[in-house]
Amino acid sequence: MDADYDYLEKKRLSGDTVAITPKKLDIKGMDVIIIDDMISTGGTMAEAIATFKSEASSLHAACVHPVLTENAVLRLFHAGVKDIISTDTIEKA
Repeated sequence: MDADYDYLEKKRLSGDTVAITPKKLDIKGMDVIIIDDMISTGGTMAEAIATFKSEASSLHAACVHPVLTENAVLRLFHAGVKDIISTDTIEKA
């Protein structure tokens, strides 16, 4: 995949509060995919989306484990994500 990439620094302040340290990325007008291993409540991803939403053309969230509890999907769409992409790794009973 011929794409630029970087990573974000996250510091957990409490159970549902995080601080994201943005990198000096030139994403003006780009389509951006933010990838995380798991999205549970969506707090971390929503914070990352808010960090870049004014510069990116579009923002997409991706994860391996989509737990998506406590209105996480709504939180992400309200933050400005265009879509959520994930695998299906959680067993169904």
